[in-house]
Amino acid sequence: NLLQALQARPDDPSWRLMDVGMSVQMRPLQTDDVRRLIEWPMRNHLEYTPEVVTQIATLSGGSPFLIQAICHNLVLHMARQQRQQVTAEELEVVRQEFMQPHDHTFAHMTEMLKGITNHVAGTIARLAAQTGDQVVNSSQVRAALPNVAPESLGVSLRMLVERDILVQPAAEQWRFASLLFQQWLAING
Repeated sequence: NLLQALQARPDDPSWRLMDVGMSVQMRPLQTDDVRRLIEWPMRNHLEYTPEVVTQIATLSGGSPFLIQAICHNLVLHMARQQRQQVTAEELEVVRQEFMQPHDHTFAHMTEMLKGITNHVAGTIARLAAQTGDQVVNSSQVRAALPNVAPESLGVSLRMLVERDILVQPAAEQWRFASLLFQQWLAING
């Protein structure tokens, strides 16, 4: 492991390599950019129906990382099937692959969920799975988390919205930006 080797030798000049680059938080993409990111890279190899593009956008919440993860798995799946036309059924097979507890796709998202925020996110994911429209309101959240102080709950909800994990379609209502992450967290969280 490179990091362990470097930690054993703090004077190693390789440490300078760790300072190259900077962390950038990517915001969710707009609809046209989502479509381009889905279709353009494999334009000569795969064909996506408008419905499948919409489903990928909903599953990913416009997250460039999740779009790439879904499309990568779709490319592999379609190559195994030796087909070019991506259908809703093909996408469902790939979506199911992400639901495994050992899947590390969401590691970067779960690392942001510390302490009570982790509990809040998991609870909202499970509540959203029970509603048809995936939207959870404040009374549902408060009823499901009676032992969480209102101030702590408010801080957690604001942080989840600021980090683009939740979106707020209306006052006192929340849903996950990524349906895929919500479904994974409801099962594995």
